[in-house]
Amino acid sequence: MPSQTEITDILYSKIRSMGRNKIRADIASNVNVSQVYMHNILSECTAKLDVSSRDGNNKDDDRIVVLAEALLHFMLTATTLPSQRKIPVRDNLSIDVIVPNVQTLNRNPDKSIIVQFLSDSLDLKKIFQLEWLQPNYKNIWLIYASKPPPYKKYTIYSILPDTSLHKSYSNIIIDITNFLKEKGDKSLRFIH
Repeated sequence: MPSQTEITDILYSKIRSMGRNKIRADIASNVNVSQVYMHNILSECTAKLDVSSRDGNNKDDDRIVVLAEALLHFMLTATTLPSQRKIPVRDNLSIDVIVPNVQTLNRNPDKSIIVQFLSDSLDLKKIFQLEWLQPNYKNIWLIYASKPPPYKKYTIYSILPDTSLHKSYSNIIIDITNFLKEKGDKSLRFIH
């Protein structure tokens, strides 16, 4: 199984081949293009990682989640969407991404999102711990590879193409942008 570093190397090799600045410019002029980039990058990188089935293999899920999280970090940076990443909360709990930031989450949870990646059953147990930070369940966005969480009260994204039950992960940048616009976030810095 490739290491986390090898997975991110595959991702950034693909980003470099597409042109990092071109991706930024394209998305800055039309945020909807982020969906196409995310879909293409995920498809090509999962093919290189030889991850094509949805059989629930934990090793495949781990690789897909590492890839998807690294891609989200790149896209948030490329789009300059306000966010904080890898926020330690308790000894056994770290939040993967908060949009726009911890201060907004503490002051006004309705204007913030927690994005959490799920790769195994231990991650499912952490979900309930997130509720004391974010009481608006729809603002807890869960990202999974092949085993969907059994809860319907959260906003759920599927990394691999299967949007019959949940949202497509490729749309997450568009959804974050729309959320921030809807909430009137003043830190939204998209350049058009």
